[in-house]
Amino acid sequence: MSQYADGGLLASKPYVSGSAYLHRMGDYCGSCRYRREQRPGEQACPFNALYWDFFLRQQHRLAANPRLALVYRQLDTMADAEKQAITSTAAQLRQHLDSL
Repeated sequence: MSQYADGGLLASKPYVSGSAYLHRMGDYCGSCRYRREQRPGEQACPFNALYWDFFLRQQHRLAANPRLALVYRQLDTMADAEKQAITSTAAQLRQHLDSL
């Protein structure tokens, strides 16, 4: 969604979703080969790595947003190794979007 394209002048937070939201809002996960509960890894849902990587890359812009405090508290509990795995997985996913 584009509501946050103005940097937060009209919308209070970007609209980003991982696999848990997609699973709750539709039946997209039913026959999917990916595991929605995993963040990084070969079997992990691509939406998870891309979701967390977005917030990691945009932390300098978004961490002070009170509506995103829960997201950044969760990121603070993740081990550095997991964050690095997420970043690496997301980079690979972006390079191979056509083959997912």
